[in-house]
Amino acid sequence: MPVIDYIKDFDFEIITWDVFEPSEELISRLKLPAEKIAKFESFPEKQGREYLGLYSCLHALNIHANVLYSEKGKPYLDTGKEISISHSYQKVSVAVGRGAIGLDIEKKRDDKILNIEQKFIREDERKWIPRNQDLADYLHIIWGIKEGLYKINGGNLWNFLHHYRVEPFELVPNKRITCWITDHETETKYRAFYKRLNDYYLVWVVAY
Repeated sequence: MPVIDYIKDFDFEIITWDVFEPSEELISRLKLPAEKIAKFESFPEKQGREYLGLYSCLHALNIHANVLYSEKGKPYLDTGKEISISHSYQKVSVAVGRGAIGLDIEKKRDDKILNIEQKFIREDERKWIPRNQDLADYLHIIWGIKEGLYKINGGNLWNFLHHYRVEPFELVPNKRITCWITDHETETKYRAFYKRLNDYYLVWVVAY
């Protein structure tokens, strides 16, 4: 079974699946009903594989629920539990818990993240990020944190530069990183964590 990572906390579980099996094998293993098979078949190949990866993760967590989506595209479970979903290059990560959680998995692509730095790094963040060989690692993690905040924020199209802020941190996996969702009137504090899965960064954000 291609579960490549599993995290269990008091309030949530996070599982990551490497979707390399043939689709037919996954469909058979999951015992998908006809309506889910039809939905899988309606997707382009990449999206269909991600769909099977999502339900493979839920199956591995022994969660038998339907994933639904709000008008803004935020996923939720019909059981009432919170869920966050992320996928990148054949890897699918799913977080399920009692409270809000924002999840992101990204393949390490240093050239790309360095090229888009100005699109998501604030000036106050730029001042403390080390400008050395670790720069790309910091940028990957901050991008993942802001993706997680975006997902917790309900998929609102807020700006990564103006509405999501990350406090200084060091490159220590699983150590708490403080981050914020801000608007003109309020600020809400969150906790973020990260770990490396070979060439991938897994980042999750939860309430403080």
